[in-house]
Amino acid sequence: MGKGQPISVFVVRALRATTRTLFAAIVTYACASCAGHSAPSDDELVVALGANPTDLDPRFAPDAYSDRISRLIFSTLLAREGTGRLVGHLAAAVDQPDPQTYVVTVRDDVVFHDGSPLTALDVKATYEAIRDPRLGSVKRLFLEPVESIELADDRTVIFHLKRPHAPFIQVLASIGVAPANALRRHGDDFRNHLIGSGPFRFVEQAVDEHVVLQRNDEWFGGRAGIKTIRFKIVPDATVRILEVLHGSTDLVQNDLPSHVVERLEREDHLQLSRGESSMVKYLAFNLQSKVLSDSRVRQAIAHAIDREPIIRHKLRGLASPARSFLHPESWAYEAQSRAYDHDLGRAKDLLEAAGYPQPEDGSHRFKLIYRTSMDQTSIAVATILKRQLDLVGIDMEIRTNEWGVFFADIKQGNFDLYTLTAVGVNDPDWYSFVFHSASMPPNGANRPRYSNPRVDRLLDRAKATNSQDERAELYREVQRITSEALPLLPLWYQHNVAVMAKRVQGYEVVPDGDFTPLVHTTKSAPPGEGLP
Repeated sequence: MGKGQPISVFVVRALRATTRTLFAAIVTYACASCAGHSAPSDDELVVALGANPTDLDPRFAPDAYSDRISRLIFSTLLAREGTGRLVGHLAAAVDQPDPQTYVVTVRDDVVFHDGSPLTALDVKATYEAIRDPRLGSVKRLFLEPVESIELADDRTVIFHLKRPHAPFIQVLASIGVAPANALRRHGDDFRNHLIGSGPFRFVEQAVDEHVVLQRNDEWFGGRAGIKTIRFKIVPDATVRILEVLHGSTDLVQNDLPSHVVERLEREDHLQLSRGESSMVKYLAFNLQSKVLSDSRVRQAIAHAIDREPIIRHKLRGLASPARSFLHPESWAYEAQSRAYDHDLGRAKDLLEAAGYPQPEDGSHRFKLIYRTSMDQTSIAVATILKRQLDLVGIDMEIRTNEWGVFFADIKQGNFDLYTLTAVGVNDPDWYSFVFHSASMPPNGANRPRYSNPRVDRLLDRAKATNSQDERAELYREVQRITSEALPLLPLWYQHNVAVMAKRVQGYEVVPDGDFTPLVHTTKSAPPGEGLP
C-alpha cells in the first residue's frame, strides 16, 4: 500500500481481513469442537477476562481486573454508586468536625468471612499497612496526607490529616478493609490468604486459569444472586468469542473486539448491556526519551493520529473522542483544553521545527518502540497507529507481551509509547496520581516521568481547599497546561459493553466498568428445562 493512500481505506481493509479470519476460525471451531465445551451450571456464573488479575490484596490491587474483583471480596468504608455519588457502606457515618479531621463510625453488624467481627481496629490496621513504606503499595500516595489514625473505641476510627485534603473522602471508597489479625499473621503473604467481608468469599486463584469466588451468605448487604463466580482467564480474543458463542462463558465485559460485538448481538441466545463510560483510552509518552522529551514531537504525534476512522471502523462507534481524562459532565472539566485535530501538515511542520527533517531518500525520521499487551483489539489499534505515524515519517515498532510483562515494562519506564485505559476517574485529583512529580513509580502512575513545579503547586492547592469552585478552576488550569505539555494524550472515552447469555439476568454495566453489578446477577434455567 502506498503512503499516499487514505488511512480510512487502510482501516477498512484491515477490519475486513480481521473479520474474515476471525469468523473463519469460529466456523472451524464450531464444526470441529463445539461438543467439547460444557456450559456452566445454573449456580455458577463464568466471566471471561483477557488477562490475569495481578494481586487481589486490597492493599495493592494495582490493575483494573484486580481492583474490580477485590471489591467483591473486600468491603470499603464508602461505596460509589453508578452515578459516582458516595454512600455509606462499612461506615454507618462519616463526620468532619474540622477540615483536617474525619471521624468514621463503623457498622456493628459486619463479620469477616472467617466469622470474626469487623471493628475500627481492622480499618486502622489496613490503612496503617498501606502507609508503611516497606509494603511498597501504590496506594500509599493516597494516604500521604494522613498524619495519624486514632482508635476512639471499637466502632470509631479518627483520621487526622496533616493539612486540609478535599479528595480524602474519595479514598474511603477506594480501600477494602482486611482483618487486623490476618494481616499481622500473614504479612505480605496475605494475598494468598484473602479474608474480607464482601458479598463473595475468595476460594482460589490459578494463574492463567481462573479466580473462583463463592457467595458470602453472611454479607451485611444481603444475599448475592449467584452462588459461585468463576473469572476465567482467556487471553486470546478469538477464544473469548468462541467461549461466549458456545455457552462455556456466561459474560464478557469490554474484552471483545468492537467489530465482533455487532455480530454477537444478532445471536438469539446472547444479549448486550451497553452504556456511557468514564474510562479513557490514552497514549503515553516516555519523557525521558531523547526524541520524546521535546513537546513538539509529542504534539506532532497527536496531530498525526486520526481517531475518527478508528472509532468508526475499528471500535464500531463504541467510543467518543476525548480531550481530557475527565468526562465532559464532570464539574471540573475544561472545555478549552488543547485539542489535536488530524493534521498531517501540522505534524510534519512540528517535526521539522524539532530538528527531525524528512530524509531525502524517504526513510523514517526516527524510530519509536510501542508496547502493548496481547489483547487483539489493542494490537489492531497499534497497527493502525503505526500506519498513521508512518505517514509523517515516524517508524513505530510494535512489541507485544502478555499482560504481566507489559505492565512491568511500563512501570519500569521500558517504553517509548504505550496505550492503556484510565479507569475510575471519579475525582479530578486523579491528575495528581498521573502528573504530580511525587507520583512517579513506585509511588504512583506518573509513568511518563512528567515534572512541572507549577502543576505540582496547582494540584497541591486543589487538595487543600474544600471549595468546589476553587478546586474546579485549579484542575481546569492543570488540564490546560498538561494538554499543551502532553505527557499523556487522551484518545477516546470507551463505551462499556457486556455480552452475555440470555440466561444472565440483572446485569447492567456501570460507567466505571466495575463488577459490582455481579452481586445482583442471577441465571435462569436453560431453555426447556422444567417442561413436562
